[in-house]
Amino acid sequence: MNGAAEPKDVDKLLASVGVGQWSWDGRIKRLDLDATCKGFFNMSWDDDISELFLQEKLHPDDLKVFFQATVDCLETGTYSCEFRVKKPDGSFRYLSGRGHVVEEVDGNAIISGVYIDVTQNKELEAQLNTTRSRMQQLADGVPGYFSYIDTDYNVQFMSNQYRQVLRDMGEEKLTGRHIADLIGEDSFAERKEHYDMALAGEEVNFEANRVAPDGRTTYFSVTHKPHFDDAGNVVGVMGLGIDITDRREAELELESKTGELERSNKDLEQFAYVASHDLKAPLRAIDVLIEWLKDDLEGHEVGDVQENLTLLEARTGRLGQLLDDLLAYSRAGRKVGGVRQVNIKSFVEDIGHLIAPPEGFQIVADDSLALEFAAHHAPLETVFRNLLSNAIKHHPEPSKGVIKVYAKDQGDSVMFGVEDNGPGIPEEYADKVFKMFQTLQSRDEVEGSGMGLAIVQRIIDWQGGKIWFHPAAEGGVVFKFTWNKAPQDMPEIETSDKAADDEVAEDVG
Repeated sequence: MNGAAEPKDVDKLLASVGVGQWSWDGRIKRLDLDATCKGFFNMSWDDDISELFLQEKLHPDDLKVFFQATVDCLETGTYSCEFRVKKPDGSFRYLSGRGHVVEEVDGNAIISGVYIDVTQNKELEAQLNTTRSRMQQLADGVPGYFSYIDTDYNVQFMSNQYRQVLRDMGEEKLTGRHIADLIGEDSFAERKEHYDMALAGEEVNFEANRVAPDGRTTYFSVTHKPHFDDAGNVVGVMGLGIDITDRREAELELESKTGELERSNKDLEQFAYVASHDLKAPLRAIDVLIEWLKDDLEGHEVGDVQENLTLLEARTGRLGQLLDDLLAYSRAGRKVGGVRQVNIKSFVEDIGHLIAPPEGFQIVADDSLALEFAAHHAPLETVFRNLLSNAIKHHPEPSKGVIKVYAKDQGDSVMFGVEDNGPGIPEEYADKVFKMFQTLQSRDEVEGSGMGLAIVQRIIDWQGGKIWFHPAAEGGVVFKFTWNKAPQDMPEIETSDKAADDEVAEDVG
C-alpha cells in the first residue's frame, strides 16, 4: 500500500519504541495520556489526572518545571520539559517531554506532544559522570601537569595543577576544547609532531619550556603516551609534564660555574708556566755567575766566601727544583702523552732500577702486579716514581729500607699499594700530606719542594681515581691509589723551555 501511514499505525510504532502521546486541552483544563504514558505514570484508566495526582507522582523538585513548561508553550508555541516520575519501588523514572500548540480557541491552547522514557540514558550519563569524576580524581593525584586529549586534539580532562596554570593565563572553560585554544597556536605547532607520534602508537619523551606570566622561564620534562582500546586502536594521548625548573636552573648554574672553573684552571696553568719560565731564566744566570765566582776565587780561602757560595748554589738549586715541580704540577693530567699496553710488574721493576735506590734498599714488585692494560705511560710512571722516591727520601736507614708494591684487580680499575718500613707519617701531618709545599722534615735535612704528593694526587684525580694512606702493619706507611683501566684523555698543552734557555745567555752575556 502506498501513501502515508495510518494514524493507528503511527500510534503502534510510537508505542513499540516506548514513546507515549499526550494532549492538553486548555479549554477544559484536561491532560489526556495514552496507554504508554499511563504506564510511565503507573496509573490505571480510572485514575483522575488532577494537580494533586501529579504532585504525588512527580519529584518535588520538578513540579515547578513541569507546570511552567505549559505556560511557556502558550507564549512560544513549543513545549519542552524533563522531569522525574516516582515508581512503585520508590525510585524515579526520567521522562523527556516534547510538544507544540496545534490549535488555539478563544485564547485557550490545545497542545499535543510525546513523553519519552530517558531513564536509561540518564543512568548511563550518571555512570559516565561518575567515571569522569573518578578519572579526574586520579588525574588530580598525579604529581605534575597531566592531560588527556582525543584523536581530534580535544582536551577531555586535565589535572588540577594544569587547570590552575591555564586559569592563571585567563582560560575558563578547559575541557572539550582543542588543545591549541589553550596553549596557543604557536605552541601547538611546535608540539603537534609529538602528539602525532603518540597518536601513531609511539611513546614520546622530550623537554619543553615556556615563559610564565611573571617572566620566569619554566622547564618541563614531558611524556606523551598513547591510549589503546581493547582492539588495539589509539583512542587518545595521555600527557604528563613534570616541572624540572629547579633542576634545570641548577644545571645551568653548574655549567656556568664549570666554565668559570675551566677558565680559572687554564689561567692558573698559564700563570704557573709563565712564572716558572720567567723565574728559571734568571736562576740559570745566577748559577752561571756562581760558577764564575767560584772559578775566580779558586785557591782563595778568605773568610767563608767559598762556603757561602756553595750554600747560595744549593739554595738556587732548590728554587730551581721548586719551579720545575710547580711546572710539573700545572701540567699534571694535561700533558699526558700516548697510550700503550703496560705490563705492570715489569713497569714497576724498571722504575725501581731507574731511580737507583741506595745500596741495600729493596724495592719488591709483588706477584699481584702481574697485570696488563692500556694506560698513559708517562703519568702512571710519574705517580710510581714520586711515591717510591718519597719513601726512599724519608727513610732513616736506607740500607735497611724495603718498599713493597702490590695490586688488587677491581674490574674496571686497579687498586695499587706502595708500602714501606720507614718512620711512617705522624697523625698531625695527615691533613697536609697532599698539599703543595708541605714537607715532613726540614728542607735542610731532606731536599724537596713538597710538591711530589700534590702532583701525584692531581694526576690520579684527573684519571678519575683516588689516593689515600694509612699506617703499615709493621710500621711505616702504605699509600694506596686506584687507577682506571680505561685511559682518560685530556688535551695536551704544548710548552717549550727554549725561550728560557735563550734568556740565560742574554742575562749573563
